[in-house]
Amino acid sequence: MSLRHQICLILFGLFFFVQLANGQEKIDRWESFYNKDSTAVGFKDQHGQIRLDSIYLPYLNVARSFESIMTIGKADGDIWDGYFLTKSGNIVGHDSIYFFDNTPDCENEGFIRFRDKKSDKVGIFNSRGEIQIPAEYDGLTKVRNGLIIGLKGAKKRYLKDNQGNQTDEHYVWEAGQEVLIDTLNQVLVERFPYNDDLNYYSVSISEEPSADPTRNSFKGVNGKYYSFINYELELEQQIATLLSTGLSPEKLASFCFEEVTYSDDKLGWIALPKEEFVYRFYQAVQKELQKLTANRDQCFFTLDGLNPFIFESALYKEYYDPCGFSNDWKYPSVNFVINQSKDFSKRQTHLHFLRTKEGFKLIMVSL
Repeated sequence: MSLRHQICLILFGLFFFVQLANGQEKIDRWESFYNKDSTAVGFKDQHGQIRLDSIYLPYLNVARSFESIMTIGKADGDIWDGYFLTKSGNIVGHDSIYFFDNTPDCENEGFIRFRDKKSDKVGIFNSRGEIQIPAEYDGLTKVRNGLIIGLKGAKKRYLKDNQGNQTDEHYVWEAGQEVLIDTLNQVLVERFPYNDDLNYYSVSISEEPSADPTRNSFKGVNGKYYSFINYELELEQQIATLLSTGLSPEKLASFCFEEVTYSDDKLGWIALPKEEFVYRFYQAVQKELQKLTANRDQCFFTLDGLNPFIFESALYKEYYDPCGFSNDWKYPSVNFVINQSKDFSKRQTHLHFLRTKEGFKLIMVSL
């Protein structure tokens, strides 16, 4: 083994050791609370001590848990001031809050996006409130396993409303180039297509494209290949493996989440313990799953997100981020859709699977 390869192995070992240590480190989270009339929000520590008084605007602070950095703001009459606040009390980024669909950004892995108002470019603050990625991108994804997709050189095209009038609120990016970068702003892969189907926590670096049919590979600027598990392909393989070994009520139960929700035309969404669900719906679910091999052209997979109005019990807490949004980049929900007729005259069947630490689990059906 060459000295260069030995050094690479040592560096990778240190990286994964740090990642493991970070994962085991206890996070001192502060939880949000409202004032008496629910017009302002503050934060308490794990002992119930108030660390931030309830004087902040709820629509500028969507964090339910304060880990290291968040958006926050106060009002003085009709004038409001939005900025970023770190756990140590450092205030940065006045009037630079990054909004997506009228919602402020939420910290992920100790990083949060900001938008430079003058240049209209996007950058990233770290947990100390320092600029980690300068505001030189048209768009940036959240940091996912230390990886970010950035967009440069694009142009905004504003969309029109129902009356055909151009709006200044909704737009799409056209042209430009997407790149995969790390938190040091180093380009890893050029022309990297934006893709939410990829599991960025499964990254593998090799000399050749991955032979794993569930992985997508991309050639990096260093000549090596970065491959990622594709969530949809992973679920399809998991279902196919289950069917090939012979489906049974016991195997289906092991493929289910602790509870499974189903749709009732009269009662709405009803959650059942997985054992009861399998007892009542085994035949129906078996029939639909088998269509993956019998009628593959009538099936497709699509990424979905957890609906907080349906999945609101404590069972799902870890599958939401500190702001209460579905953590789709780490624990996505994939919808297995079966068309019941080629002309779409019959309604579709939907089987929803949640990606957990133990793989995909069935969480909801609409039969």
